[in-house]
Amino acid sequence: MKTLKILSVFIENKPKRLSKIIEELSKEGISLSGLAIADAGDFGIVRLIVNDVKRGASVLSKHEMIANVQEVVGVKIDKATVADVAKILGENNVNIEDAIGYGFIDNEKILVLKVDNIETANKVLSKEGFKLY
Repeated sequence: MKTLKILSVFIENKPKRLSKIIEELSKEGISLSGLAIADAGDFGIVRLIVNDVKRGASVLSKHEMIANVQEVVGVKIDKATVADVAKILGENNVNIEDAIGYGFIDNEKILVLKVDNIETANKVLSKEGFKLY
């Protein structure tokens, strides 16, 4: 089963840092369709849904930015709610470790979650009729 991968980028929490990331990706034709930022004081983690994570990580590393590829669960949210997804995962002993937020893939709204067991999460959500990325 295919798994959604995102970029997690460790950056200093200062003006122009985020714009530099987006600018460098854009120069290389890498498009952004989702963004979340976790503040940790002087530093932060920017999580990005991009069309090419491997190339994106490579581009950023050339500019001395620490970028890691992270596997997550991407769930199309249509008529379901976050509560519906959380309930299904919880009932199947899958822990949601982080809610990255929302992004868009092919104009579809995607809920992006970091979980402790991606394989099980994908299996149970698929069985429940959710479209996964």
